[in-house]
Amino acid sequence: MKKSVFFEFLNRRKNKGFDTFLSEAKLDEDYIDWNGYALPYDYGNSEEEYRAIREQCAMFDTSPMRKYRITGDDAGYYLDRLLTRPVSDTESSRGMYVIFCNEDGTLKDDAIIYKFSEFDYLLMSSDIDHSKYFTALAEKLDCKRLSIRDCTTSMGGVALQGPLSATAAVTLGFAGSDLLAPFEFRWFPFGDDEIFVARMGFTGDLGYEFWMKTELCDGFMQQIVSAREQMGIAIPGYGLSALEACRIEGGFVVAGWDFATEADPAPGFERNPFEVGLGWAVNLDAVDFVGRGALRQRKEDGNQYLIRRFQTADEDIPGEGSPVFARKDNSAVVVGSINCASWSWGMEKTIGNVSLLKDYAKMDEYWVLLDGRPRPIKLSRGPLIKLARRNQVPAPLGIEG
Repeated sequence: MKKSVFFEFLNRRKNKGFDTFLSEAKLDEDYIDWNGYALPYDYGNSEEEYRAIREQCAMFDTSPMRKYRITGDDAGYYLDRLLTRPVSDTESSRGMYVIFCNEDGTLKDDAIIYKFSEFDYLLMSSDIDHSKYFTALAEKLDCKRLSIRDCTTSMGGVALQGPLSATAAVTLGFAGSDLLAPFEFRWFPFGDDEIFVARMGFTGDLGYEFWMKTELCDGFMQQIVSAREQMGIAIPGYGLSALEACRIEGGFVVAGWDFATEADPAPGFERNPFEVGLGWAVNLDAVDFVGRGALRQRKEDGNQYLIRRFQTADEDIPGEGSPVFARKDNSAVVVGSINCASWSWGMEKTIGNVSLLKDYAKMDEYWVLLDGRPRPIKLSRGPLIKLARRNQVPAPLGIEG
């Protein structure tokens, strides 16, 4: 298991560096394998990390994300046929959330794409190595003027999230970053080089992402230390537990948790974009992208599943895949399953995502079994929180918004 570039900087465990942590920790209990790197559930205390995100700001090490630089005259043509909505016609200096599908319309993966120019893109999926698939598709499309380069290890990244993230970005020396609109990015000078700053995030809060060459990471850490001193706040790192709570609150889905992928296969858990709330990222009137025909048929026939957020005051957290029940004709029937669940310190509830059979979308009550006993859960659509500051332009400099 590899150590990410920012691990030691974010780690707050006394006398426990990476090697000690890894020797004592258990996979899937204390950390997960994220693209070969150890992503801890926390760097010291999950609740403190969550509250820093929601009340001040905190950092997430995004460096392990898989990254592909896609360039050349055929780049836009290629990406428009890989992804379920076109990117060639979007403005440069923009980021987009995108998805791509298998031929049968089921989701293959989701990603963020940054467009530098008409012929230059950066595609970031989470942890699946799609290199062979990307190359095979390029050959099928006869894209000869195309370069696809995996640049995962040559780039480091940090997500800065929370109400003070714009203030922190400006304090770090990126003057004007508070003027960025959501999904917009801009290059900023950094020493003798450049860093690009994007108004992006995965917490449902105000936030930014900073992407840089790995050799610039040490200098960026020094800037963080200086910003901490100037602002008088901790700006801690946060791990998977705080991220899970925030992303579920914000209404986000994750490949592998909310639908099966080739890296996390689960027969029967394959989903199409409409079944996980991602229909807005599909343009069936666009070019003939991979899976378009199947998705047209799926939309015409109707979907089998819906995604819903659940919440309960019960502090016990149901396991992934736990059945969800409802009552039909005086009998308990399985109507769905738990995709993921987390304790929300802000809502003081257990929350999560449910994959619900469409035919049972309007039942009077739902419940799960914990320790053999039924525990009621409330289902709802969309995000559980909506923060005005997330989309405010200019971004608030301070806690307001």
